Amino acid sequence: MSKKLLIVESPAKAKTIGKYLGGDFTVKSSVGHVRDLSKRGLSIKIAPVDGRKDAWTFIPAYEVSPEKKDVVTGLRKAAKEADEVYLAPDPDREGEAIAWHLSEVLDGVTKGKPVHRVTYNEITKRAVLDAVAHPRDIDLARVDAQQARRILDRLVGFKVSALLWKNLQYGKSLSAGRVQSVALRLLVEREREISAFVPVAYWIIGVETSKGSKDTAFIAKLSRMDGEKPDVKSQEQAAMIVDDLDGARLRVAGLKETPKTRHAYPPFTTSTLQQAASSVCGFSPHRTMSIAQKLYEAGLITYMRTDSVNIAAEARAAAKDLISSEFGAEFVPEKPNFYKSKANAQEAHEAIRPTDVRVHPGDAGLEASGAKLYDLIWRRFVASQMADARLVQKTVSLEAEKDSLRHSYLFTASTTAVAFDGFLAVMKAAAKKSKAADGTDEDSDEVKSLPPLAEGEILAPERWLSDRKETKPPPRFSEAALVKALEENGVGRPSTYAQTIKVLLDRQYATQEARQLVPTQRGMDVNDWLVKKIEPLFNVGYTAQMEGELDKVEEGKEKGDEMLSDFYRKFTGWMEAAQDPPPPPEKFNALFLLLDEVKNWRPPMTIGKRTFGDKEFIDSVRKQMDEGVKPVSEKQLQALVKIAVAYRDQILDGEMRLVDLGYGPEVDRVKNAPSEELVKWCFLTIDRIGGLTKNPFLNSLREQVDRGRRLSAKQFSILARSVGENAGALDDAEQVRARLAPYVPGGFEIAPVDPAVPDLLKLLESVTEWKEPVRRGRKVYNDREFVESLRDQYARRSSLSPRQAMALRRVCVTYREQIPSFESVADKLGLRDLPHREKAPNAAKDAKADAMAEDVRSEKEEA
Repeated sequence: MSKKLLIVESPAKAKTIGKYLGGDFTVKSSVGHVRDLSKRGLSIKIAPVDGRKDAWTFIPAYEVSPEKKDVVTGLRKAAKEADEVYLAPDPDREGEAIAWHLSEVLDGVTKGKPVHRVTYNEITKRAVLDAVAHPRDIDLARVDAQQARRILDRLVGFKVSALLWKNLQYGKSLSAGRVQSVALRLLVEREREISAFVPVAYWIIGVETSKGSKDTAFIAKLSRMDGEKPDVKSQEQAAMIVDDLDGARLRVAGLKETPKTRHAYPPFTTSTLQQAASSVCGFSPHRTMSIAQKLYEAGLITYMRTDSVNIAAEARAAAKDLISSEFGAEFVPEKPNFYKSKANAQEAHEAIRPTDVRVHPGDAGLEASGAKLYDLIWRRFVASQMADARLVQKTVSLEAEKDSLRHSYLFTASTTAVAFDGFLAVMKAAAKKSKAADGTDEDSDEVKSLPPLAEGEILAPERWLSDRKETKPPPRFSEAALVKALEENGVGRPSTYAQTIKVLLDRQYATQEARQLVPTQRGMDVNDWLVKKIEPLFNVGYTAQMEGELDKVEEGKEKGDEMLSDFYRKFTGWMEAAQDPPPPPEKFNALFLLLDEVKNWRPPMTIGKRTFGDKEFIDSVRKQMDEGVKPVSEKQLQALVKIAVAYRDQILDGEMRLVDLGYGPEVDRVKNAPSEELVKWCFLTIDRIGGLTKNPFLNSLREQVDRGRRLSAKQFSILARSVGENAGALDDAEQVRARLAPYVPGGFEIAPVDPAVPDLLKLLESVTEWKEPVRRGRKVYNDREFVESLRDQYARRSSLSPRQAMALRRVCVTYREQIPSFESVADKLGLRDLPHREKAPNAAKDAKADAMAEDVRSEKEEA
């Protein structure tokens, strides 16, 4: 019997599928991609086609990822032992590329052996066996499209990010991306739209009336004034209307019942699942996709990266049977519900649905978050196959009557009742949550209920209402709203949205406030530079057009190199236009003339494999100018200015000549900077303090000084503040602070001394059993680490902040059972009236950030 090897992406899938296939198959996992573009340089060879200047070939330099070398070795061994190989990564563009990369790395051991591509939309025994029984070849057009996308993203990311590093003062933490930067642009433009918004006041006129009892009371709103929609824009106008209505009665002028039909939503695609999970469950897109991946690998749902709303015939039939048996035949539509996917959707895929609709949410055996998402998917799918809901809207029109009315007034109130639940029978809970998240129209005339009324009936107004409102600015994007905006604009693909938002947050381009995405100043600066310099590349319409071009490549209508050549022609032009013109040669020559007088140069420094020397740098710039191959830059000019200022004492009238050249501010900055001796003394003091030697930001300053580079005034201020505020345990703390005080605007923040702190720390030395840390989002609350951080800070500063001291007391109370002397010292140390907290990590929660911030203050200020 032949040996067969099947390779999937994840170990979880390998385990599940291995049970389905039996002993004939060995199932292995590639653990995602095994190859990618090398991280060394651009890693794309761009060569002209037949000497042309408008067409190129793009040859990517792939390499096996370092962390995947052992995986590839294992796969090669398994492939060598097998007679037949099946490549079964996910059924999308990315999965097709993984299959191709696997075929490439296994080529040496699979020659002469059949290598198949198999795909399935769900991990069920039926689907997997059917896929293996009907293998195909790798779809090279789809691979070409994925490779073109990867090359596009590398070109944009590699080349544009370098411009950001050069032109913005945030260092190499910045990045640009073809989709990421467009998403950032949407956030920034919305934020500016909100900032520029000027609210306009308006008034809603209404009336509260009833049939004489409290339970028949309702509110009607003014819908027509002299036959026109009212437009009340001032308090005076509103007051005139209320004054005109004073003393009027209300006559029921009309009663109308309007039947309405509400259709079910289609089953989920990737983006609509992310949006609904955010609104209903409070999940971020990234978390939603992570949970959905687990549900898919467990065989509970179909593939979760899809933009199609198609449903397989057998799944539709299973849903029909369930609806008929559990809800009744009347809940089955006369004709099956079919939904239309958007124009560029991959119709071969299905929507996201349960693999077996008979597995109810309560029977799936899932943990809380998985159960919530599965419940959402299950209900949405079942609802999509159910009959429409039938509603009845009742509207009453009330006409104001009075002999002396200056205008005619018509008030309306409406209520909506469900005549037939239809799909709402399964969607009610989720629909309510979604509606609550979206909010309701406060200007609507909808009320909870209306009493029985007859046309011509007279009602007495209980009070006239005049409510001032203001027009509202557009809301900030939530994660779900940004996903929706990206999809509606055709930017990116649903499978990339979660990662795109994660990058915006990780790069500190945006923060989350009350579940809304708010661009940071860093994000605004990056966006403004990109839009100013390379606007066409990050235009929403152009980015959407590129997605359409990639779709053409996948469909085989265009070659990847043709599409990339069309892009590259435009891209090179945009990049050239984005470059700042080089400084005039005269500026360099004037500095060279000064620097030629310097005789004694500081010796070069070697750090790692690189050597840094002032004289060597000057010679390299001079050589670059003489050769004329590569233009000199503003950055090189500024470096020469700094060197000239540093050596001004060796230049005849150096200071005056530098001022004459326009470099007076640079001279003043250096003259007013702290001496090298003072900077070195600060680092020696840090070594004496001890606890700051692991601070990464302060260590970066030390490394900068060791390289011979001066600290900026801001950098030294941060260094001085950190030293002064942490010197509390030193015998000469006051002298240290006095020496550094001139460099710390606003003075040092010294926490008041709490005499109980040493005793509190001593009490906690008896604790031997600490409770388990608790993770909440990205934060981990750990009492043991928290106490040690406070102990370390107190050793350095001889003080804790009042908030930290209170948190320390709470921890003592939490662990009172392990502190033998607790009762005897509780009154003295202020432990009596504090609440006992069962969950130890929570005792530290309120002050952990404060404690950690004390050590990393300098990092935050620099950021």
